[in-house]
Amino acid sequence: MASTLSLAAAVAALWFYFHRLEHYVGLERRLLAPRWREWGRILAIGLPAGGEYALMFLFSAVIYWAIRDFGTAAQAAFGAGSRLVQGLILPAMAVAFAAGPIIGQNFGAGRADRVRSCFGSALFLISALMVAVAGGVYWQAGSLIGYFAKDGVVVRYGVQFLQLISWNFIAQGVIFTCSSIFQGLGDTRPALQSSTVRLLAFVAPVMWLVAQGGFAIEQVWHFSIGSTFIQALVSLLLLRRQFSQRLRPAAAFAR
Repeated sequence: MASTLSLAAAVAALWFYFHRLEHYVGLERRLLAPRWREWGRILAIGLPAGGEYALMFLFSAVIYWAIRDFGTAAQAAFGAGSRLVQGLILPAMAVAFAAGPIIGQNFGAGRADRVRSCFGSALFLISALMVAVAGGVYWQAGSLIGYFAKDGVVVRYGVQFLQLISWNFIAQGVIFTCSSIFQGLGDTRPALQSSTVRLLAFVAPVMWLVAQGGFAIEQVWHFSIGSTFIQALVSLLLLRRQFSQRLRPAAAFAR
């Protein structure tokens, strides 16, 4: 009770001080009104980026549904392998995320040449990192999955998953790079569009495969690899369109 009274007295004293005595600090009510235009711009950039993560959840959910008949060992191997991959590709993701602000600064300054140069540099660095990680995962798949599982069946499924999915890494690097560039350009809708294409390119064949029955689990990973390369290609095409539509006006403005 005493602490509540002390807090109320402190708030009252501060209100009296700033309202009656202090004139350097004040509150302008008009500044409290929401700026709907800025809110709209924030949502236009943030919602599509958030939608990408929702599609990633759906992608993983479809995989768990497709391999459910292979037993808990296969599901455990996929869970451990996918988390392992997410951790190993963090350096490449860090480079991609760093490229976004640089792209945004140069795009805002009208330096189309620097935007293109930054994209090329980021793509080269990320691809080099992904090639190194892919090689390590492919050749050390047994040792890597062994840190998370000791059961022989889980390890066998995990090694198979890692060795196949490592072929995805270069395409994943391209996707990360393009998504970061889209954010720097202030339009994340193309990234969501390419993710949607990947989901559709994966879900439709996998649902058909499950309906047929009697399939091998590696066929699911093959479809995953194919859909990832499709997304990488779509991302590059969409980025090329963004460059042709938005960089020329920016360069003209700079001149």
